[in-house]
Amino acid sequence: MDTNFKLSVRIIERDSGKAVFYKHDGQRFEQTHTVKMNADKEYDIMFTLNPAMGIEKLLLNGEANKIDRCHDNNDEYEDTRTYVTHYETVSVDVCRRGKRRELLFVLDLDNGVYLKLSVQCKVYKLGETTHCSWGQQLAGIELDCKIEEGQNYVQILHEKYF
Repeated sequence: MDTNFKLSVRIIERDSGKAVFYKHDGQRFEQTHTVKMNADKEYDIMFTLNPAMGIEKLLLNGEANKIDRCHDNNDEYEDTRTYVTHYETVSVDVCRRGKRRELLFVLDLDNGVYLKLSVQCKVYKLGETTHCSWGQQLAGIELDCKIEEGQNYVQILHEKYF
């Protein structure tokens, strides 16, 4: 039997707790949205699954990244589960004009399937606030997902930045 679920992704600055910004780029790049980040900064990235599923392992740009379950009483009531990981842009090169970089997430879920998500980013130098805050604050990225019976991967049916 096929399984449908939602995955919500939030990216916030660790020191301020503020959401990052994003903008709609149209067809100029591989993806239509660009998330804006600063170099030499720390971020928390939250993944919320509805209905609740476990994340066993996270690869971020090909490397294993620690992921922890957030314990929230609302999770059990709402049949959701939230996880958080930490991402640092230390030693990440600033993007030149007209260039973007990819943040590639591979989530191994507890039911033996994996989900692959690519987020297009532009990294600005630390302290640059003008361009980094153009656009809209990213409340989240919502993905409508499907696991077809007998498959070991997740199909992303729809993606929404808001």
